[in-house]
Amino acid sequence: MRGKVTTNRFGGIWRGTSMMRLALALLGTLGLAGCVPDYLTRDDSEVIISIWAINGAATLHSDVRADDGTVTSDEVTVSWGVRHKNLRQEAPMIPQWVLLERYEVSYFRSDGRAVEGEDVPYRITGALTTGENVETSGGAEFLLEIVRAQAKLEPPLMNLRAGGGAIVLTVFANVTLHGRTWSGQAVTTSGRLQIDFADWGG
Repeated sequence: MRGKVTTNRFGGIWRGTSMMRLALALLGTLGLAGCVPDYLTRDDSEVIISIWAINGAATLHSDVRADDGTVTSDEVTVSWGVRHKNLRQEAPMIPQWVLLERYEVSYFRSDGRAVEGEDVPYRITGALTTGENVETSGGAEFLLEIVRAQAKLEPPLMNLRAGGGAIVLTVFANVTLHGRTWSGQAVTTSGRLQIDFADWGG
């Protein structure tokens, strides 16, 4: 005589519930992976550099011509710092320095116009020689040439002289810093500054 087989009428539901929980767990894991901040995956280094403020987070009022008719470059203070990507990481035996090597400044306008030498000044690049230790960095500052004097002798800044068809030109400067860790890993960061150009002296 064959034995009687008894099945639980809720078994299918339990199995389905377990599969659904597994699927939701996997989706949650994928969702968390997609929420990783960009700065943590920006490069392969163990540290991040950040621009905290440019010109004290204040708009720069740049004069395209001094009262005596001369032109000068504009410099701003850049505040920056270095931190571990993993904030729980213990201090390494060897100090992790970041050395800034160069910078780039490009300009754009809020209306989308960005033709260099026509709508905005030409982009510039320059060398840097400054560094910070990730373990002791409470923030550092350095001077950066944000507008070169030559730009004020070329369009569109030259067009602002004596109200030459324009009064004020507002642009945004995108500043990018490039550096390397002590072990040679590349690091980079960017920040922005608003600049109001005009012939402020008349």
